[in-house]
Order: sequence, then C-alpha cells, then structure tokens
Amino acid sequence: MKVNRTIRYRLHPGSARKNQQLHGTAGACRFVWNHMVGKLKDDYEYYGECNFYYMSTKTIPTQGLGRTFTVLRRHSYKWLQGYSAYIVKSSLQPIETTYREFFKDVEAGGKLNRKPPRFHGKWTTPPSFPINYVSAKVSGDSLYVQKVGWMKMAGNNPYPDGEFKSGRVKCECGNWYAYLTYEVQAEASLPHSIREVGIDRNVSDGNWAVLSDGTRHGGPDLEKKVARRKRYQRKLARQVKGSNRRKVTKLRLQKAFRAERFARLNWAHHVSKDIASRYDVAYIEKLNIRGMTKSAKGTKEKPGKHVKAKSGLNRQILASAWGTLEVCLNYKAEVRKVHPAYTSQTCHQCGHVDKKNRKGTEFKCTECGHADDADVNAALNILAFGNGATGRGGGDTGGASCHSRPVKRQEMGNESLADFAT
Repeated sequence: MKVNRTIRYRLHPGSARKNQQLHGTAGACRFVWNHMVGKLKDDYEYYGECNFYYMSTKTIPTQGLGRTFTVLRRHSYKWLQGYSAYIVKSSLQPIETTYREFFKDVEAGGKLNRKPPRFHGKWTTPPSFPINYVSAKVSGDSLYVQKVGWMKMAGNNPYPDGEFKSGRVKCECGNWYAYLTYEVQAEASLPHSIREVGIDRNVSDGNWAVLSDGTRHGGPDLEKKVARRKRYQRKLARQVKGSNRRKVTKLRLQKAFRAERFARLNWAHHVSKDIASRYDVAYIEKLNIRGMTKSAKGTKEKPGKHVKAKSGLNRQILASAWGTLEVCLNYKAEVRKVHPAYTSQTCHQCGHVDKKNRKGTEFKCTECGHADDADVNAALNILAFGNGATGRGGGDTGGASCHSRPVKRQEMGNESLADFAT
C-alpha cells in the first residue's frame, strides 16, 4: 500500500533573478486569482449565476477558467507570458471547488457553510503558488520549477525514496520553502491484536491531550514566545505605516507567529508518534472546531452575550492544536471519530449520565460514587463509545443514544487491522 507524505524544505534560489522570478510567479497567480474572483462575483450578483465565457450554469469548470486565462495571457495582459502558464492555471483550481460547495448550499436553501472565494491581498497573503509533477521536477536535493530553473533544497528531513506528486512553494518571513508531497510505500506490519485508545482533547491545566490509559500530554512552553509576539504587536500598532522601522517590526512579528506555530506542530508530531507507536486505532471526538471557535459578537440588531469570555475560550481552543493533532495522527494510525455528546457527564463504571457528575477537573458519579479524573473518565468514555466495550457506558458512535448502555464486545484474536477497518 502506498501513502502520501509531505516534507518541508528550505529553498535556495541561488540568484537574484530566480528570487525575482519566484515572486513574479506568485504575483501572477494572485493577479489572475483576483481577476477571476472579481468577475465571478460581479456575474453572480448581477445574474444570480456565473456564466463566464465557457462556463455552464452554476458550475465553474476548470476548462472554462483555463480558456479565459489563455485569452488574458495572449491579448489583455501579455506580461503573464513571462511566467509558467500551467502553474498560474493550476492556482485557479480552488475557485472551482469553493464555488461548487457554495452553490450546493444555495440550492439546498439552508445555512451557507461555505462562502464564495475571497480576494488575495498583496500584503496580507503570503506569496505562494502550487506545483506538481508537470510543472516541477525533483532530482536529489534540487527542485526544478518551470520558468524559474533548478534550485537547491535543504532540510533536516531525508529525501524519501518515492515518487514526487505535488507541492507548494511558499515565501515565509523573507525565505522560500518548498512543501513537497511524495507517494511512498507504507511500512508493512505483522498481524497482531488491535490496540485501541481514547483521546480527550481539552484546554484545562495545560493538558492538551489525555489518553484513556492515563497518559497526559501537556502543551509546549509558549510563555516567552507569546510574550515576544504580543510585544511586537504593540510596537507595530504605535509605528507609522510605510516606515522602514515598521517593516522590520512586521518581519519580526511574522517570525514570532511562525515560532509559535512550529512549536505546536512539533508537539503534535511528537504526541501523534507516541500514540501511533503504542496503539493502532485512536478514537477522538467529532468536533466542529470552526463552529466552536466562532465569534459571539453577533450583530447590531442581535448583539451577542459574554463576548469577551467567549473570545478567550476561542483563543485557548485554537492555541491547543486540536486540529493539528488530528491531522498528524491521521496518517500515522487509524483515527475513528465518535459523537461527543455526554462524554464528560457519563460515568465510566455504571453508565449513569448527569451533568452534576463532573465538577471542574474531578469526576464523581452521583449514582454509584465512582471517582476519577474528569479527563481520564472522558477519554475512557470516548474509547467505549467507539468500540462498545462492556461496562463503559457507550456503544453508539452516531446519534444522541451514544450514552446508552453498551453491548458486549467480542474478543479479538490475532486478526489484522484491515479486517476491522471501517
């Protein structure tokens, strides 16, 4: 079986011309993106649909966008001919995907979960562009990009023995990086009994992930990094826009944000590796993180309540790397999601559900008197809701009945993991 693996490398252009060409390619992608998004937005507001040259009703075929780009490149904006046509055309693919999801919500007549594509700002969006096996080549520690040339790559990660598929070239804090995706052969494992674990993600007491076996994974120490970032934010707000000193502060602020992001990513990789080395299946709650961190500000007609407290909780959730841990764990072990209802209110011993069972970080059942740590009890319930273990108050991974008494679980022998994969 083959799996995809993405590795980040530092990219060294080697000359001022190649560096300028990289910035120009990213600028061309941004220019064409904004042109297409503006035209489609005007057509939708005026006609109620997007009929743009060769586009069909309420769909955005890539072929139509590609033909429109060809017209722009040959006649309207001939300076685009100095950059790779394939790369610029490939950058328009997310427009199609986003509009398809947007039109699905419009036709359904319900709540709009997806919004139309937005404009990319020159100073707010980092310069980047997509590449794949057609527009780029990888040979050892060198990367070739159309209309740019060969460039050296450097990084701590080894160069995998696999086939290069796609990637993205991105400028971060003044330096260029290449995110390359390879198709590699998955490591074969001998058949063994399936090892399962439940994971409770939270923000209390610095324990970002608590396992059902009692293991606690606290978050990284970000106190100094956060203090540095806030200091640069205050300094940036006082400086004059357009000044050279403000540009220096802005670059330092970007590096401070990057240091925090990499610290969380490093934590997620270490924790996911530890979990995957000891367990084959990980059960987590199916959380809508985007909805949970939505602002409670409301509107002028209907203002929200407890806005300040909600914004503080949102920052804590986003800083706890819930989504990053899930992404890192997805390709290292099998991840199964369970319904999150009543996981913190259910007693692991008797299955009794009561919101009075949990008080802060302690859990004490009002029915049987069982006492345990609240996070460990929740992780055990997540495991039980996923595998239907006997005596653990679970059994249903779907609806509101997930807190019902579980069924007896069949004993597992030396079956392979693939036999029980869902």
